[in-house]
Amino acid sequence: MISAARELNPRFIALVSSPIPYMSGTDFPALARIIERETGISTFFVPSSGMRDYVAGAGAALDEIARRFVPEPDCRISRSVNLLGVTPLDFAGKGSVESLRQRIRQAGWEIISCWAMGDSLDDLSRAGEAQVNLVVSSVGLKAAKVLQERFGTPYVVGTPVSGFTETLFTAMEQAAENRTSCVAYLSRSGGKAGVTLIGEPVTMGSLAGAISEKYGISARVLCPLEHFEGLLAPGDRHVSGEEELAELLSDSEIVIADPLYRFVCPEHCKFYELPHLAFSGRCFRKKMPNLFELEMESYGTE
Repeated sequence: MISAARELNPRFIALVSSPIPYMSGTDFPALARIIERETGISTFFVPSSGMRDYVAGAGAALDEIARRFVPEPDCRISRSVNLLGVTPLDFAGKGSVESLRQRIRQAGWEIISCWAMGDSLDDLSRAGEAQVNLVVSSVGLKAAKVLQERFGTPYVVGTPVSGFTETLFTAMEQAAENRTSCVAYLSRSGGKAGVTLIGEPVTMGSLAGAISEKYGISARVLCPLEHFEGLLAPGDRHVSGEEELAELLSDSEIVIADPLYRFVCPEHCKFYELPHLAFSGRCFRKKMPNLFELEMESYGTE
């Protein structure tokens, strides 16, 4: 590790544990201190075990970046934003990141940094200059809270999918003015009837908000991930296993989810595929949509 670091001379070194060294009690914080002392390169451990969902590790990594590499800003830029939680697991559809950037710019916001696809560490280090942070997936929430703690930057949670942009951009305007944080989709209608979405709470919550606004029907989210607190609207539920999920879906009429969830859905419901790389891997990679070009009518394969 030390010889490789001296040869490559990276900006920083992040140590990440897999299940075997985690179970054997490897002292990664101590290893990080040794490597940093020997090389002079900033080194840290991202707490991980290989036994939790992707949000835990990815969120912890962005948390460390926000704590270590973002200095106090000299100024704040009006109508500027950081995009937090932009990961290839949540936005695997072709062209998704550029479409997201374009949608934000068209709304009149300057993008300071995108955490963390397409931007350099120098870009991320400017995050303190932003007026608002936009958390587009639950991966970005920890970093948003760190930046709020350090610089007082308010954050808004939500994804600017079609049909939900007006609500989201209004929330961003209010956050910039009042310096208060919010989850933009929590006020949508929810409940047992209508549409059920299964998956990551921020993107699915935003899609549920778009469905509720466009069609005037209730839409609920069932979240199988462990990081959900504060991200679910009334009527949404966290689920911890297939049995609980199957029970909650028993009265569903329409389900939108990764194709692997089709097998726990009742036969009578109408199922629309929305592949997600963190749930089914590359099995349905060719079907993964650009969420920012997706219209409500295009859900599913029919």
